[in-house]
Amino acid sequence: MMGNLLTLIVFLPLLAALIIGFVPRGNHSQARAIALIATFLSVLLAGIVYANFDFGAKGMQFTQSAEWINIANVYQDKSLVIGYDLGVDGLSMPFVLLTGIVSFLAVLASGKVQHRTKEYFIWFLLLITGLYGCFVALDLFLFFLFLELTLIPMYFLIGIWGGEKKGRVASKLLVYRGLGSAFILVAFIGLAFKAAAATGTISLNMLTIADAFATASPDIITTAFKNGIFLVLLLAILIEEAFFPFHTWLPDTHEQAPSAVSMIVGGVVMKIGAYVLFRIAVGILPDSIKHYAILIAVLGVINIVYAALIAMVQKDWRRLLAFSAISHMGIVLLGVAAMNQAGIQGGLFMTISSGLLSALLFFLIGAIKERTGTTMIAGLGGLSKPMPVLAGFLLAAALGSLGLPGMSGFISEILAFMGSFAAFPVLSVFGALGIILAAVYLLWAMQRTTYGPTTAQLEGVSDARAVEYVPAVVLLALIILIGVYPQILADLVNPSIQTFVSRIGG
Repeated sequence: MMGNLLTLIVFLPLLAALIIGFVPRGNHSQARAIALIATFLSVLLAGIVYANFDFGAKGMQFTQSAEWINIANVYQDKSLVIGYDLGVDGLSMPFVLLTGIVSFLAVLASGKVQHRTKEYFIWFLLLITGLYGCFVALDLFLFFLFLELTLIPMYFLIGIWGGEKKGRVASKLLVYRGLGSAFILVAFIGLAFKAAAATGTISLNMLTIADAFATASPDIITTAFKNGIFLVLLLAILIEEAFFPFHTWLPDTHEQAPSAVSMIVGGVVMKIGAYVLFRIAVGILPDSIKHYAILIAVLGVINIVYAALIAMVQKDWRRLLAFSAISHMGIVLLGVAAMNQAGIQGGLFMTISSGLLSALLFFLIGAIKERTGTTMIAGLGGLSKPMPVLAGFLLAAALGSLGLPGMSGFISEILAFMGSFAAFPVLSVFGALGIILAAVYLLWAMQRTTYGPTTAQLEGVSDARAVEYVPAVVLLALIILIGVYPQILADLVNPSIQTFVSRIGG
């Protein structure tokens, strides 16, 4: 049973989607109940994996491996081997838990979906299957299949259930993320074929490729090749994470997407690129990151400051939060560029923290929009009087996003900047401006939204319902838990980070 846990986690949502396909079209509650049960069981199984996880081990755990495709004499008498290889370590485990928690809460937040409910949950569950698969796949081909599985569901979830400009925005998302996937595929093929020069077999197993790149002589896998492949991979990551100058699709997506879809996009989908950065770039090409450290750090600072400045002039809460997330992920780039223990740990902390904060903030803004009919900052005001609970949660989430001590954002920023100041003191000073700017735009938006006189049309709106307490309380509790007791995450990720650092002699 324990050996099949990862397969169950990944494919339970897919099984539920197939079952929903047989539900009568008008039976909204039954489709919703199946989706809730499936996502709850997946997160429960993820919790079992976490409870049985060996925190001191550096390698993969709960592994499953089976040869899937074996094609002889593909290239220079070398066979191509593709495996159904799954596993988790200290790097992937937080992403699996993040996917489980956010996906279950996002399904719970989808209770108001009445239009084509059956199709909505089928696409939602397919998206969740792809997300789980990305974080447990150990074979590059398998990872790419799961990555592609996330594209089409996102297209339909936004294109059918989105706002007025849903068609154009869904197509834009598909083009950008499809382009990012294409560059990822090019990088994966290059990694696999070059590693074959050292191993004698074209294996797509990430661990095999990592070992080959770490041990092969420079004559077999040259520094120039590593740096070239890294640049292709970096371009893919910039697109996937909506970094400048490839950022325009993300604010549009959040502006048009339903709030529950924004929860899963901002909370998990936008972390796939960061996972590729850690797993492939840091794990396989650490020397190339060292070589391009200044470039990566500069890109990080540009995204921190530029996104914060653009967030300051936004009139829509959803666009403001999108640019805030881009600014946060710039801190990840800056921390990773330092290539030291603190920097990488801070970048990983920030990725998980940003996922929790984004999911919470988009959920709360969606709940407010449901009641007020708007997410425009100018159309809100004095909400602390008619809806003090939702306004209070929004204030707490905003404070967490700007890095209030005692919350996950604070410890993430401290660690990332500790690492970056050791490597790039001047650039880090400019990057730290993003923290100040975050306080400016978030507190300004909160002041306009929750305080002041309540407009006539907003008087009498209802406060949080009982079911809405669950996502708000769970996400906020996790944000505070990581902020108050960061060791709960550090103990999990440190063995993997130490392996990465040791490969660059850190």
